[in-house]
Amino acid sequence: MQVLPRNFRPTALAAVAIIIAVSAFAPAKEAPLTPRFNHAMLVVSNLDSSITFYTAAFDLQVAQRITELTVTGADGAPSARPVKMALLKFPGQEFVLELSERPATATTPTGPAPYYQHVGVDVRDIAAAAERVGKAGGRNPSPIQTVRTSTGTVAKNMFFRGPSGELVELMQVVSGEF
Repeated sequence: MQVLPRNFRPTALAAVAIIIAVSAFAPAKEAPLTPRFNHAMLVVSNLDSSITFYTAAFDLQVAQRITELTVTGADGAPSARPVKMALLKFPGQEFVLELSERPATATTPTGPAPYYQHVGVDVRDIAAAAERVGKAGGRNPSPIQTVRTSTGTVAKNMFFRGPSGELVELMQVVSGEF
């Protein structure tokens, strides 16, 4: 049984192999820059308890812990300052939850910022997720409600507070897309 045609020469096979090998090292085409969410940042009063909570409630993984930031101004002078920050990710995803500790003091009695500072987490089963959040220490859960948008999306959602009082929304999309 003949696999290659008679006029196919070993030099042609070598040329094809070289072309394939060289193309493997060719730079990939860059995707066009499009808007996308990169991270959500929450101010927390205790970084370690917040890391414990988010890793237990959602299987997030600590990607980085940052203890110092150096900011270089327009004048070119670097300024370093100590910080307590952590970057958390879901396995296999690029979106980052950035936690930054700002302990409660006399001038900032309760740490976290206004009501609108929150992070939304998509879940497949909101009731199961709410139960897991409660077991992990989530506080002040709101009732699960159904939300409908003017564009036809339907979702179930609820809010709760994390260990530092930060607001988190659970959302289960029923139909449509956000």
